[in-house]
Amino acid sequence: MKTKIILILLLLALPTLAITKKSEYIGYKHKGIKYGETLPNGVKDLGGGLLSNENYGVSRFTKGKKYMLWLEKITARDAKGVPSWEVRDVLSFDKLKKNQEFLFSYSSSCLQNGKGNLDMIVMTELLPKNKTYKVLKAWKANIKREKFDKISIKGIKCEYVAP
Repeated sequence: MKTKIILILLLLALPTLAITKKSEYIGYKHKGIKYGETLPNGVKDLGGGLLSNENYGVSRFTKGKKYMLWLEKITARDAKGVPSWEVRDVLSFDKLKKNQEFLFSYSSSCLQNGKGNLDMIVMTELLPKNKTYKVLKAWKANIKREKFDKISIKGIKCEYVAP
């Protein structure tokens, strides 16, 4: 009887497992490049920033119509100090809407319950008439798990800073 139940549960879980797809970029290794340059795999760098543990960073990349955030770890540095990175987790998005952007790292103007958080990544929409941000989604870069964890947007406020 137990075997039948386990078999049924396994069969029910298989379609779910098949749908969950690991990003093709997880595990990808590359040398640091400048903003706007393209990696050998055709992915264009849009900049990023370091997290509270400065051996980790979040970088923005695009390829075709896909927009991605990569949680990366520094694995080495060359003689000039240029880091080598390995991708640990990826968030993928279809083309962002006009006025949508991600705020994170040292350059973020976002506070969570009144406090800064260097490991928080916030998807926002700029409301130009009001010069304010509407918080749409948020994640925490979980260094222990090396994953992006979705978090509640409650208590997150992002201040507009003119470029």
